[in-house]
Amino acid sequence: MNVPFRIARRYLWARKSQRLIHLVSGISVVVVAAVAAAMIAILSAFNGIEALVEDLFSSLDTELAIVPVEGRVMPASWVDSLAAHPGVEHAGGVLEQDVVIRRQGQPLVCTLLAFDLPHAEQTLLAGRLRQGDVLRADTLGGACGYVGLGVASQLRLPIGGDAPARLTVAAPKRGRSLGSTRGMNLLDSGIEDRMVARTLSVCGTFSINAETDAHTIVAPLDFAREVLQRTDEVSRVELVPAPSWSVEELRASLDRTLPDGLRTRTRREKNALIHATSRAEKWATFAILSFILIVAAFNILAALTMLLLDKRRDIGTLTAIGMTGREVRQVFSLQGVLINVVGAAAGIGLGVLLVVLQDRFGLVRLEGAMVPAYPVVLRFWDVVGVAIVVLGIGGTFSAAMVAYLVRRMAPDAG
Repeated sequence: MNVPFRIARRYLWARKSQRLIHLVSGISVVVVAAVAAAMIAILSAFNGIEALVEDLFSSLDTELAIVPVEGRVMPASWVDSLAAHPGVEHAGGVLEQDVVIRRQGQPLVCTLLAFDLPHAEQTLLAGRLRQGDVLRADTLGGACGYVGLGVASQLRLPIGGDAPARLTVAAPKRGRSLGSTRGMNLLDSGIEDRMVARTLSVCGTFSINAETDAHTIVAPLDFAREVLQRTDEVSRVELVPAPSWSVEELRASLDRTLPDGLRTRTRREKNALIHATSRAEKWATFAILSFILIVAAFNILAALTMLLLDKRRDIGTLTAIGMTGREVRQVFSLQGVLINVVGAAAGIGLGVLLVVLQDRFGLVRLEGAMVPAYPVVLRFWDVVGVAIVVLGIGGTFSAAMVAYLVRRMAPDAG
């Protein structure tokens, strides 16, 4: 075995020794391990939050959509065209526009999201239903829709009775906007000349996130086409890749064939601001913890300084028996490296263990939240990144510190 390594290992831990220097080295290992474990745990927590946000904001759409470059709508004929494209398992048209809804009170402006039942089954809407029946397109001979919990609360909708509650859904006639009807009640005289109104039965409620719940209703596509006067148009076409195709492969294929007026958009691009904010917070926290690690490296400096003071006589002995100045420096450099390696290994192991336990048993609970326990997701490259940062910062500091201290405290070994 390498002689400098054997000596460095003994300086770090000697079974029969109880010297203060070994206690200081142990404290340095614990500090490095604590920071490494915190980095693993916090990065995994941010990953969990990002995955939760992705889930919450992606329940009403699919992973890939075709949208118009300009304007709000595109021809509905693209639904059939895209359904026949290689790699497409399912294509569904979606209409989305702000409307006014009313039930025995003041009108409420919200977003009408419409698609047919086969497309609804491709989304996660069924798993988000909180009250009412399973997904259906009609009931009692009329269109059947679903409203967010926030909308239901604002309108005081009774859900689950013998007969479904009914809403009046209205949209401005083509060529007009909601601004032109501001301040008017749906029952005011003359409102019929400005808006198209239809009755929608409420078959249930859903809960996705606070923002969506307070401003969104879901209705059948045919119903929305009547209200919005969009008989041959859709806002976008959402796609589901075939089992043997990835989203990236399908997108690349579509980008080569779509005309200039249409473009592909992924679910992540739709929620780009949310993801960018989450990732910025994650890496800002990572940078802060890296600075804490730099501070922790000064503990290693203290340990190495005490070791050199304690072993100054040993340095003279090592030099006398023929070790070169480079080998003497290696002894103490390896001491610093061992502190970092042992601390990093222990910290990463502890961090991974905590994340696994949280994922399986939910050690940290969230009372009254949408999820029972704090979400965490462990990613391989985060673990690799933490190991590189811990060993990189610690190794660099150790090498620089030892080179300086040996020359200053033991000139003969420099």
